[in-house]
Amino acid sequence: MIKSKKLLFVIDVMRSGGGAQKVLLILLKTLKKNGLQTKLIVLKKTQELVDLQGVDVEFILQDENAKLTTNTFVILDSITKSAQGFDVMVSFMDFITSYFVALSAGILKMPYYCFVRCKPSYAENNFPQPQINHNLYAFCLQNAQKVVCNSKSSYLDIENNFQVAREKIYLLYNPIDTQQILQKASESLVEVYKDPGTILCVSVGRLHPVKNYKTLLKAFLKLKDFNLALWILGDGEQREELECFIRANTMQNVKILGYQYNIYPYLKIADIFIHSSLSEGFSNAVLEAAFLRKPLILSDIPVHRELFTKESAEFFMPENAGELASLLGRLASDSGERIRLSKGAERVIASCQNESFEKMLGQIFAFEKPSDNGLCAESEEDIFVYTSSYFGISAVTKE
Repeated sequence: MIKSKKLLFVIDVMRSGGGAQKVLLILLKTLKKNGLQTKLIVLKKTQELVDLQGVDVEFILQDENAKLTTNTFVILDSITKSAQGFDVMVSFMDFITSYFVALSAGILKMPYYCFVRCKPSYAENNFPQPQINHNLYAFCLQNAQKVVCNSKSSYLDIENNFQVAREKIYLLYNPIDTQQILQKASESLVEVYKDPGTILCVSVGRLHPVKNYKTLLKAFLKLKDFNLALWILGDGEQREELECFIRANTMQNVKILGYQYNIYPYLKIADIFIHSSLSEGFSNAVLEAAFLRKPLILSDIPVHRELFTKESAEFFMPENAGELASLLGRLASDSGERIRLSKGAERVIASCQNESFEKMLGQIFAFEKPSDNGLCAESEEDIFVYTSSYFGISAVTKE
């Protein structure tokens, strides 16, 4: 095992509000605290940047409209030059970022790690050429020294569909910065208020088909007799389509509020949090909403079932607007049920220990000795045991 001292991380963008970006900043802070030297390469600079104070960072492309594919050699040359003198290179985003890291590491003959942020076999279908992306990503993952997944669902996908050896796959759940959430949730925002008596539902995420907002809007269409409101926080390529749907159906109780630098005051006043995704790596927004004691309505996908049960969330089949509408109607009419779910969500988060994140990160980057059971699971049953011990709960169930 390489004793990692100097680590070069590579990510595509560091746009404010991104879940991967939040996790990466916590990770870099944790590594620095434990004496490791890190540098971050960002492929493209965007206008809305996270606070990078204290991070040694280099941006390759200054134009946020520049295409990564047409700047392949510029990017590869920059990464390769910057990586000299480092011990390990780390890809912290899927597909194209991993391609650059694998190529650069191959040129320099140095080891690299891949952090997996999604369920790749699902995400690859968004590409015009899914098969070549599948093959390239499999090549990158199979040749990485370590592959770190942020959910059991991704772990099994990497092993079963990309033929990555189990002994090199690690499971590391996303941490959340609870202190920062509380601090930002207390900020006063003029536009954050709701009408008295209205049950406010909030959903957070990029406006993309994978987030399944169409089903969410169709569910709200069925609830015109309820005093419900829906705020969607996020922006993306599907915004115009969703806004057209809202206007065409005169849904005055639904607002798309766009990108918000601080989502937490909105979560704080929400009565219900809804996450309707068709697929996820692991959603920070769900954990953050649970930490703020919000009743959760989640799409019934494997990653949501890893932490939450009927005691802590309600589930609906992802494309079943009728089922979602029924759940919403029931929760809107039953404050006792909302209280029950909020307490269940609070118990799940209370059992999460961020010090476990630091310990497990230490084992991956070799600043802490491996525990007896380690991070790599020997069997699918071990993945279940690992999941439970990480969060300290017995409610997690195998698919």
